[in-house]
Amino acid sequence: MKRLLVLFLTLAVGGMVLGQSSAYRLRVVSWSCKAFSRGVLVQGTVRNISPRPLQDLRASVRVIGPGLRMATNSAALQDRNLMPGEVALFEVRVRTGFDSVNRCELWFRNPRVVQIATLVPNPR
Repeated sequence: MKRLLVLFLTLAVGGMVLGQSSAYRLRVVSWSCKAFSRGVLVQGTVRNISPRPLQDLRASVRVIGPGLRMATNSAALQDRNLMPGEVALFEVRVRTGFDSVNRCELWFRNPRVVQIATLVPNPR
C-alpha cells in the first residue's frame, strides 16, 4: 500500500514538473438539455483543449427523471476527429418513458477511452 502511495505521488509531482497544464482534453463551450414529448434533446459545442487530435468522438447523455428513472444515448459528433483548438457541434436525442427531467449528464468518449476528461458547465 505504501509503495502505491509513493508511486502515485511520484507520478503526480512528475506530471506537474513536466508542465502538464491540465488533465482535461475537452471543454464544453455551451450546451442545453431540452425536454420534448417522449424525450430530451441535448445540443451544444465542444472544444479540443488538448495538444493532440481526438478521434472518433461521441457525446453521451444520461437523463435522470422522477424516482431516479434513467435513460441514456450517445451520438457521434458531426466532426468526429477534432484537432487541437477546434470546436465541434454535438446533438444527442434520448427517448424517455417519463414526463419530467430532473437532471441531464453529459460526457464524451471514443472507442479507446471510456470517458474523456471534460470541463462541463451547467446546461442553459
